[in-house]
Amino acid sequence: MKIVAIVQARMGSTRLPGKVMKKIAGMPAIELLLKRLNHSELIDEICVATSHNVENDELCQFVEKLGYRVVRGSESDVLQRFLDAANATTADAIVRITGDCPVVDPELVDRVIGLFLNSNVDYVSNIDPPSFPDGLDVEVFTKQVLMEAEQHAKSQFDREHVTPFVRNGGYSKLNLSNMRDTSNLRLTLDEQDDLSVLRKVFENFSPNTYFNMTQMINQLVINLM
Repeated sequence: MKIVAIVQARMGSTRLPGKVMKKIAGMPAIELLLKRLNHSELIDEICVATSHNVENDELCQFVEKLGYRVVRGSESDVLQRFLDAANATTADAIVRITGDCPVVDPELVDRVIGLFLNSNVDYVSNIDPPSFPDGLDVEVFTKQVLMEAEQHAKSQFDREHVTPFVRNGGYSKLNLSNMRDTSNLRLTLDEQDDLSVLRKVFENFSPNTYFNMTQMINQLVINLM
């Protein structure tokens, strides 16, 4: 089984334009994400899926220089974009990661993949319901259910957000829960304040950029006390 991580990323953002190329720890956020994700032991290939919009040319050129495949598709129909990327990479299973998660934890990613591989279900995540910090989201599902979702999902919401159709469509699924609910913590990159927080997180561990989830959570809790 070929497991492909598809990273959904684009330059367009109303709240923080160009966020995936914002510098954190001296490098673009997307580079941090890809380098951290590359530490996964169960992912066979990492691919960035973006749109054909010209504003994404810079992102594509940068990611390709790093050595990763880029697949370009629809700006609004992200579900179709994911299927295009799955076909281009001949994926059997897809790990969905969004580009606003530069602190993606490869150990957590492998835990979700492991649960998927050992459970014989269609879909596994750690977001249904959420119990990990926002920004550590992981979803794993078969290409077959992605194909079925692309064929049958009709609403703009389902096509933009990729997986709601699968989560609500009667497919077999499991959720990985955290030992304690830390979903109130925010480690995503969506606004200027998020960028400031993430820069402080990486500064705290500098020059190490491969700290894990537990270390991040402990640091956030200390800072909030």
